[in-house]
Amino acid sequence: MISLHVVVCHFCFENFEVEIETDGLFTGKNLEIFDCTVCCNPNKVEYSVWDGITSIRNVGDGNA
Repeated sequence: MISLHVVVCHFCFENFEVEIETDGLFTGKNLEIFDCTVCCNPNKVEYSVWDGITSIRNVGDGNA
């Protein structure tokens, strides 16, 4: 399942969209690195999935 989410870049504070793909059976927490489409810096996006619903938990510095 693919879900689209708008997040705020940790560096330039502009909104950009991330596409998160999860298996329908997955439940738990995960993180992925997405480059900002405005400033190109890496953002670490932490999210959780419960009953097929993806929720963004935190957006931070993807360099660390």
